[in-house]
Amino acid sequence: MFKKDGTETSPAQPRSAQAPSGRTPAPRKGGGPAMIGPSITIKGDVSGDEDLVIQGRIEGKVDLAQHNVTIGADGRVKADVYGRTVIVEGEVEGDLRGKEQIILRETAKVQGSIAAPRVSLEDGAVFRGGIEMDASGKPHKPAEETVAAPKSEANVEADRPGKSASQSERAGKTISM
Repeated sequence: MFKKDGTETSPAQPRSAQAPSGRTPAPRKGGGPAMIGPSITIKGDVSGDEDLVIQGRIEGKVDLAQHNVTIGADGRVKADVYGRTVIVEGEVEGDLRGKEQIILRETAKVQGSIAAPRVSLEDGAVFRGGIEMDASGKPHKPAEETVAAPKSEANVEADRPGKSASQSERAGKTISM
């Protein structure tokens, strides 16, 4: 087809892909994070290769471990959330895992455990759960009672009379408090 000015238009473009102005929207090229709007509800797993802002509702799992995840003030998430940095302004019922950091803003309401090397809870944030601050962002098993190891030569040496605590520690004896 040709327009009056002589330029050619492509009839292969479906009408549903065209914006109301008649122009085709440009594809997203790192122009900001993807967004799940306030009227969207997702029941299932969410994954991808870009940053994500959640203003809607999600039930399932959110796995963007290499990217930033923001649960906006209107966001309601019943899922475990994995991200590089996870920022919560809305409500989350589930575990949060961050490779770098987790931030709970003053409007956040979180019920679940948190694991990240850095955790920030702003004044006013509501949080119920446990916090693990480690470099892996993975949950740890609960601490178990220490079982006495069989006595090695180092442990036997440490138990001899006349040894001080520092000598015992150097000899390999485990001291627990």
